[in-house]
Amino acid sequence: MLIGTGSDTIFLNSLPVIGVRNEWFAWARAALRSYYDTKDWVFAGYFKYSKQNQPFVIPSLDRGPMIVIPPRQIKNLYDLPESVLDIHATQNVTIQTRWTIKDQEVADNDFQISVVRHQITRNLATLTPVIATELKLGFERWWGLDTTHWKEVKIWDSCLKLIAGASNGAFCGQPLCRNARFLDILRDHGITVFAGALFINSTPKPFRSISGKIISMSCNYQFKRALKLVLPFVQERLDNTARFKADSSFQWTPPEDGLQWLIDECYASGDARQLDPERVSFRLLFVNDISLHSTAYTAHNVILDLWTTDPSSGVVEALREECERVFRQAGGSWTREAVSKLNLVDSAVRESMRLAPFATVGLPRKVVHPDGVMLKSPELHIPQGSMLAIPIEAIHQDDDVYPEARRFDPFRFTKPGGVVDIFSSANFTAKGEKGVIGPARDPHTRSAATLDNAFLGFGFGKHACPGRFFALNELKIFMAHLLLNYDVEYMASRPPLTNRIWLKYPQDVPVRVKRRVGQS
Repeated sequence: MLIGTGSDTIFLNSLPVIGVRNEWFAWARAALRSYYDTKDWVFAGYFKYSKQNQPFVIPSLDRGPMIVIPPRQIKNLYDLPESVLDIHATQNVTIQTRWTIKDQEVADNDFQISVVRHQITRNLATLTPVIATELKLGFERWWGLDTTHWKEVKIWDSCLKLIAGASNGAFCGQPLCRNARFLDILRDHGITVFAGALFINSTPKPFRSISGKIISMSCNYQFKRALKLVLPFVQERLDNTARFKADSSFQWTPPEDGLQWLIDECYASGDARQLDPERVSFRLLFVNDISLHSTAYTAHNVILDLWTTDPSSGVVEALREECERVFRQAGGSWTREAVSKLNLVDSAVRESMRLAPFATVGLPRKVVHPDGVMLKSPELHIPQGSMLAIPIEAIHQDDDVYPEARRFDPFRFTKPGGVVDIFSSANFTAKGEKGVIGPARDPHTRSAATLDNAFLGFGFGKHACPGRFFALNELKIFMAHLLLNYDVEYMASRPPLTNRIWLKYPQDVPVRVKRRVGQS
């Protein structure tokens, strides 16, 4: 947290600042208030400055002063090379890998991300039936088969279990993907890592070694719990792979899953240390850490958004009709091609992600080039060491971008012209800049995996979420199976999310569900 004097302080004070009062220890006290007030600050700054193409600064308890970038500047800045605008080291600080990741090689040489980006994405046709099978079994296990009586389920907890089982059907297969204890450990490890990192980052720097050691012990404990289940499985896979490579007569077919592709990457690296069973286990766990909670968060929000709509609107019925038609045309089984035809479901997922992004202000980047970076129109030099971020939620809830932006419109993205092009609209230009008079409607429809400057649910640019195609594919199967096989009792109002600093997280509210008659 920057609270002293010097050139950095002078630079920050030269920009509009939201949330800092004229008082003793102003920045430090503002940082404490950011725990509750960040969302209000970001929205205030966005509508006052961002829409005039002007950056502004907010204090942050865990990240220090953040320069919030206006929408029209995002592409120019976020397409800069990592030698200018860092993401890797910044992400490692965000999750405090020094303390939360026992094996630093996993954090520094993170080729497990490449496996998600490439092998898993390329093999979605193979993985889709596996995901569908695990979701079917998971729903039967956690939501039940009773067609007569309503069952109350905690929506957040059940989404975590359902997504964990389905994802690990693709990541590592049976028996782990069906082991309830393993799924609970995945949940606990991820929560410990991310909550622990937030705690460390919010601790004053002189005391971070203390908070770091406390969190490190917690994370190591959760890893050891996981290792008891994962290590024998990984060891057996490594042994079979080694024998298969050495003995052409060995009767074994390498599974087509994330773990096997991860092992293949270990061999391709030429570094025998990458084949250490604990290290491979940690890479598998890390893939779960970065994917499980974000996907479950989206599934949770889609359910709440759909079943708090007006029942007379016919939204759920329209989605169910699409799923029935596509499923019937596919011969009663989910394939990658069939899932790609769920256009209304896709739009509903994207719309829910728009209304409830994981962060009020996110996608942090740090300026690392000694010469800093230069913004254009207005010209502004941002010095080395500055932390940049994007006002995700404010962009997503701007009526000048999305008509009636606070309203859940599940089919918004199936309608050409339903979104404004930020780069063309006069509503996002400073005085003297050129822009289209009035809203510039984008004529294209949008998939939830499509990146643009007005939808940041999966990030932006070349460093966008590497697993977004896998996640969207999984979410669409999740919703299709739910719609076809279960009724959910409508709720009177949408339970709110909890905002803490920049992060949003769900309340584990109960909903009532019942198996639909005649479904198998």
